[in-house]
Amino acid sequence: MRCLALIVCVLGLALAAPVASAQTGQGQGQGGSGAFGPLPQPAPEETATPTPPPSVEAQEQTDRTLLYLIGAGLVVLFVVIGYVITRDARSSLPEEARTEPGQRDQGPHRHAQQAKAKARAKTKAQRRARRQNR
Repeated sequence: MRCLALIVCVLGLALAAPVASAQTGQGQGQGGSGAFGPLPQPAPEETATPTPPPSVEAQEQTDRTLLYLIGAGLVVLFVVIGYVITRDARSSLPEEARTEPGQRDQGPHRHAQQAKAKARAKTKAQRRARRQNR
């Protein structure tokens, strides 16, 4: 059993040695390009010809036109959103609330209005009394 294990270890090392030497570049002589050797020089790149920049006036005109288009798009978007919201609110409103033509002032707020009027009258009377006592 030990003999078999020894043969397998020796065989594995014998097969791994050429692979390791190929990776380090030892088998290629002095000028070999191993993993740790010098890098090859890159191919020279062609330089692109520079294009002249557009004039400032043309850029400003483009920017202004673009801003107007964006603003118009936002206005249209807000109008559509408002229309959708009001349409949805009207459709979800109960039928009895749609046909009720009553004033808001004459509903449950009437008592509060009378209390406010009474408080205002009381305040006016207090002001008159203070003016008379000066």
